Amino acid sequence: MLDQPSSNLPILEIDDQSVSTIHRSWSGLAIKLLAALLLLGAIFLVWQTWIEPQEAHLDDALKRLGPWGPVLFISIFLVATSLFFPESVLAIAAGTIFGLWWGLLWVVVAGTLTAIAIFWLGRRVMRDPVTRILSRHPKIKAVDNAASDSGLKLIFLLRLAPLNYTLLCWLFSVSKIRFRIYVISCLGMFPGNFSTVYLGFAARHTADLATRLKDGDPPVAGDSLIHEITLYGGLLISMMVSLMVARIAVRAIHAASTPAPTAANDQ
Repeated sequence: MLDQPSSNLPILEIDDQSVSTIHRSWSGLAIKLLAALLLLGAIFLVWQTWIEPQEAHLDDALKRLGPWGPVLFISIFLVATSLFFPESVLAIAAGTIFGLWWGLLWVVVAGTLTAIAIFWLGRRVMRDPVTRILSRHPKIKAVDNAASDSGLKLIFLLRLAPLNYTLLCWLFSVSKIRFRIYVISCLGMFPGNFSTVYLGFAARHTADLATRLKDGDPPVAGDSLIHEITLYGGLLISMMVSLMVARIAVRAIHAASTPAPTAANDQ
């Protein structure tokens, strides 16, 4: 049973195959950044083609909702991510809808509340079925055993690593991790949240800027070449930092979960 301490701590099964070899080199980092830029372009096209024509109506609807707008977003986030909908998609949406800082705030609040809700459901309501499902996957079970027998450091690193947010929440909910450590570990979600919210914010800004240039409208207050360089430079830096933090976390997880070699017995 998961409540019993395991006698042997298994090596954590987060290897190069499960995390992907493109984390190994600077060329891999460049590939990741290129993928992020392509995603930015895709969001820009979606926003400008389908959403931007309705932007005024969307903004009016958001204003009419007032404080219920964030409540609605948090509710959607809680239900969707609990059912394994990618939280990164919702974080990007928050950046486009609420802007950078408000979007980041609501994503952090939504992510933390969702993590707490999943923890309560897994530990109080769905412990047996979740445990049975996880027990059929040896690699996930190895993560569970390693996390259960470790302190905050490893749990925090798992949050920083490029692992599925919802899966980790359900996994931790049926482990022996204390609730206080679990909640503190949610701080590890911040770097990924910031970069994805920033991505959505930058995509909307790009779409709005392109529309103003196409229509010949004058620039809004604060628009300048320096502002644009700062905005996109910040996006690039945030993506690089997020990817490098994830890479460092994966290496640290290997080091923390691999047993130290023992000296050979004297003959």
